[in-house]
Amino acid sequence: MPSRIVMIVGLALLMNLGFAFLQIRLLRRRTPWPKFVGVAVCIWAAAMSGLFLLQAFAPPGWAPFMRQWLYVPMAVEMVWNVLLLELLFLGIILATLIARRFLPVSQNVPQTPGEISRRQFLYAAAYGAAPVVALGMGVHGAMTRNDLRVRPVSIPIAGLPPELEGFTIAHVSDLHSGLFVGPERLKIISDATNDLKADLVTITGDVINREMGEFPAALAAIKAIESRHGTYLCEGNHDRIPGDGLVIEACAENNLPMLTYETIVLPIRGKRVLIGGLPWMRDGFEERPELVSQLFPARREGDVRILLAHHPHLFDIADSTDLVLAGHTHGGQIMLGEHLGLGPLFFKYWSGFYQRGNTSMVVSNGCGDWFPCRIGAPAEIALLRLTAA
Repeated sequence: MPSRIVMIVGLALLMNLGFAFLQIRLLRRRTPWPKFVGVAVCIWAAAMSGLFLLQAFAPPGWAPFMRQWLYVPMAVEMVWNVLLLELLFLGIILATLIARRFLPVSQNVPQTPGEISRRQFLYAAAYGAAPVVALGMGVHGAMTRNDLRVRPVSIPIAGLPPELEGFTIAHVSDLHSGLFVGPERLKIISDATNDLKADLVTITGDVINREMGEFPAALAAIKAIESRHGTYLCEGNHDRIPGDGLVIEACAENNLPMLTYETIVLPIRGKRVLIGGLPWMRDGFEERPELVSQLFPARREGDVRILLAHHPHLFDIADSTDLVLAGHTHGGQIMLGEHLGLGPLFFKYWSGFYQRGNTSMVVSNGCGDWFPCRIGAPAEIALLRLTAA
């Protein structure tokens, strides 16, 4: 088992158990302490730990069953362990230290037999707030998991020849074939892409979620996509999880053009559309603008240069291109407003259309999910239409 997985599993279990332990320590400072809340805390910690272990170590053959019957519990577990627990764990440590320093142990509070006291109600509300949020987000994720919108975007291209006016590109990204995105949802994506009848289809990374057993379902969906001038891909970070180059090799074996440091030249209506692709890069590219400038052949009049790069921050070195297509951000995943949410917190570019000089970029919200809840960042296919600037 890779050491990184062992570390992640150990950390998640430690935080769940530690969070429960510290909550009970706080509860026991009240006399009589509300044992019913303590029992609920322990049950929740055990459930979240057990579901986490199930997701981490379940055999691949269990995925269809889990996707059909355990989608909501697994979604709740992901919301809890990935989004909420880290902040809550730090918060409960701080609350415990403050309580030990400043808050005395309370004395016995009289209570009418058979009634729940106001204090007990407040305990239940306070300790149940975070699990209720996780449950709500998990249910929301399950109810909206097949939602998919089409986002039309007009792309201004300087010097675009009349022959390419109105040329269309279906921009698909982040399929994440796996536990939360099975064959049924992948078919929804491929069917929706075909309905657009685009001239060209691009897929900007994260074909799979975490293991090669997820690749056949993604392959079937991609093979079902139709376009006049083909489908082209680049590598995402999740495509590297099974091992560097494995997804690239699988694509090559199945005649899927996943572009890595290479460019395809498409003769279209007497002009050239050049599609270049870079492998996954998180950082280190800022000082290497030649990664893009040397990717394309010498420009001819009427050329359109398109760069496929999973991480949108490569836009900063892409001045030699006309259009950058990226994904990775899932539109911010949890957005409470246009500029309020996880998108601007973690990314310089996170969703939609950007332009600098003569270079445009579209960052897709993605079609699939590794994290099963989207708020304000709906799954999408972008339909791009080239037009003269």
